[in-house]
Amino acid sequence: MKRNRIIKEIETIEFAPVLIRTYAYNLNKRDWGKGKFPLRLVETYEFEFIIESEGYMNLEGKRYPLKPGDLCLRRPSETTMGEPPYSCYMISFALTNETIDDKVQPYYVNEILDALPAVLSTKNPKYYEVIFLKILEQYIKNESSSILLIRSLILEMIFAAYQEVKLDYLPSSAYARIIKSAIHYMEDRYTEKLTLEKISEEINLSPSHFQRIFKTTMNMSPNDYLINYRLMKAKKLLLITNDTITDISFLCGFESNAYFSYVFKTHMLMTPSMYRKSHQKP
Repeated sequence: MKRNRIIKEIETIEFAPVLIRTYAYNLNKRDWGKGKFPLRLVETYEFEFIIESEGYMNLEGKRYPLKPGDLCLRRPSETTMGEPPYSCYMISFALTNETIDDKVQPYYVNEILDALPAVLSTKNPKYYEVIFLKILEQYIKNESSSILLIRSLILEMIFAAYQEVKLDYLPSSAYARIIKSAIHYMEDRYTEKLTLEKISEEINLSPSHFQRIFKTTMNMSPNDYLINYRLMKAKKLLLITNDTITDISFLCGFESNAYFSYVFKTHMLMTPSMYRKSHQKP
């Protein structure tokens, strides 16, 4: 099967999905036979949500068993083949309006898209099912405002899937449960003065052992993770509040304004005030 994959980088702020088509497949289970659909080239971005299944999805040569509540993501220029029986909702969309007329959409590289797996076992299937139903409803209504709601729903689904991956996925490790507990503890108390000793005490490990297994699993130290999380919170406050730099530094758990400014400039290559100014409207 011939394919010429066009790979492009895209900033998250450029996401402006446009629905191309949507449908519900086999919800009444009238066709519950086994077999295979023809192998095809994926031309757009596709989300598929599995309602019931005894089937599989073949994607790029890999065979995935499908379970109720699975959210499947297929990207442009990938090859796929479904193996019923299953029932599902499906949406096909362009990630930006500029490529809506392209026969095969670009394959975009982005940290959020790259984090999403081909098949995600969702934690709250009903939440995703409602999103697909709302999209289908607006698609059928086809009102002038429908495009706005559909766009927001697709973005909400991308966000929700990414949050599941970000919060609950850890590299394969015997210590995954412990590391997850430590991460939740740090994110819940990032405004406080947290030390390696305090975090390791919370999960009943020695500081040296905790430091070692965290770095092995996450490819960064606990302190690096905490700093990155605090910076993420600080950047949000710089953009959405008029709080002073000093106030933001303490609100985000930095021990002093000077240290906050040093860390921010080291990571962002600009001062907090420069960051705020560069994102303000002229």
